[in-house]
Amino acid sequence: MRLISALLACGLAMLSLTQSMHAQQGTSSSEGVMAGLSKSPGAQRVLIDTPAAPNVPVWYLRPPGISSAAPVVFVMHGVGRDADRYLAEWAPLAVQHGFVVVVPEFTKEAFPGADAYNLGATQGADGRLKPKEAWSYAVIESAFDAVRAREKLVAPSYLLYGHSAGAQFVHRFVMLGAGRRMKLAVAANAGWYAFPDAQIDWPYGLRRAPGEPAVAAVLSATLTVLIGDADTDPNSSSLRHTPEADAQGRHRFERGQAYYRAAQKTSASIGAPLAWSCAIAPGLGHENGVAARFAVGLLLGTTRVQPGAPCSAIRPTW
Repeated sequence: MRLISALLACGLAMLSLTQSMHAQQGTSSSEGVMAGLSKSPGAQRVLIDTPAAPNVPVWYLRPPGISSAAPVVFVMHGVGRDADRYLAEWAPLAVQHGFVVVVPEFTKEAFPGADAYNLGATQGADGRLKPKEAWSYAVIESAFDAVRAREKLVAPSYLLYGHSAGAQFVHRFVMLGAGRRMKLAVAANAGWYAFPDAQIDWPYGLRRAPGEPAVAAVLSATLTVLIGDADTDPNSSSLRHTPEADAQGRHRFERGQAYYRAAQKTSASIGAPLAWSCAIAPGLGHENGVAARFAVGLLLGTTRVQPGAPCSAIRPTW
């Protein structure tokens, strides 16, 4: 009963937090959310200094009463950079399943445009490759250290999830080997991809990719591609349309399948094992809050999809 009560209190508080935030006149998002955080036990917003940028906001929730050994799940927001909403949508799941949820906020001021967020800010203004520790991808490892120290957590690794632009961040993060302590990643409903193909230029493929990752190492990463079979709008406002992106498919559902098939093809052609898997979420459109219900089982291991096998349908976790 205590767990159920905590779940309801946390979920309702976070939902109220998000709704009131957009309803308040003359109050900034941060002010509205900070006011709401006090109503949700365990929710925090802290600023951390990283090699990529100073004072990066990190939102997180450690549900009341969970162990210091609880799993740590990183959630990457979309193009709206609305980390507060993503925390609100994941908070009930964190309480229900007993994990710490962490949502770094990549503000448009500190990380302007897709290059600085989705693509990892791997190059400087002069076009030269930046040190790996200065990539925006490096924020994750820094945030992991900061939250572990602040909450005295002992988890040796973290789980990583991203939706839409966050999924673009996640799958390239994985492919470039940016997370030395990442255990498993789920990339949900990305708009376009970096294919595991050394004949296609970065950021659509691995040719001239930052750090020049080995294709076999890319295929050995623990990545699940999660795609909604209702995410099929070719005219979605945030869907990229370039010759390279359109060659991947008409919409996100087609592009996700094509991305995974490319990994299967490359794996077979070079004789390297494929650790990736592909999960289809029936009825899922372009909605993070719904995608989270499918992703949480994949992250925590209660939903299993065979690596290297064809894309298969899964059920949400309730």
